[in-house]
Amino acid sequence: MKKIIQEEELITVGRMQKDPFIMAMEEKTAWKKELKQKIRSYVFARQQPLIYRKNGQMVAEYQDGTIQSI
Repeated sequence: MKKIIQEEELITVGRMQKDPFIMAMEEKTAWKKELKQKIRSYVFARQQPLIYRKNGQMVAEYQDGTIQSI
């Protein structure tokens, strides 16, 4: 399988250390968990709510833990 993203681009352009297509399952699981936490921290640091779908409905979660249906 041809790599879609070259390793050189991942290292120089973004924060990736390894191509997700060649990661082991344990590495992908850890990477996804870390990514979710980074996104959450990034959004809350800018005083913005985290918007996502929960039980088929869009919700906004705020830094203080408040969840509001939108």
